[in-house]
Amino acid sequence: MVKRINFFATENDMVSVLSEMEEQLPFGIKYIQCGKTDSILYSTVKDIPGLGTLREKHNEISYLIMRCDDEAVRNKFGQVYPGENGRSLEFDPSGISEDGTGLIHGMFATMEDNEISDGLYKAVRKILNAEFRKVRGWYIGKEAGRLYGKLRFICIGLSEPELYDFKITEQE
Repeated sequence: MVKRINFFATENDMVSVLSEMEEQLPFGIKYIQCGKTDSILYSTVKDIPGLGTLREKHNEISYLIMRCDDEAVRNKFGQVYPGENGRSLEFDPSGISEDGTGLIHGMFATMEDNEISDGLYKAVRKILNAEFRKVRGWYIGKEAGRLYGKLRFICIGLSEPELYDFKITEQE
């Protein structure tokens, strides 16, 4: 069963959570960019370039978080995708839109139930529960929370009407 966590976070928020996860796990991890034949491998979240910036929509860029000793399965075109790599956690970063008007949500997701993907999911969720605010099932990073009201919190894409943006009511 696929498990998913949606979140709003800045680069600093994501680096804080994932660096802590890197330190807490009993094994090393790697990040592999999805959808490219020349997927680059990163050994720490701090090495991922452009983290915290997106052009205009959710899911523009995606990474697999895997054990460093696991080999990524590639399709016939040499690309890496989450659906073909069940022993991983998909990481779609959140980011400020290229035009600076919105914060686009990110996501963590599993593709399969297994010890590795479930362990990665539980580790990141535990840190998010401790460090982020949770509103109606969405996690909001500390720095991202300070941007609410200054930027749109975009759930789909920049070109979608503001009606579809994430809203926090006063009682939350």
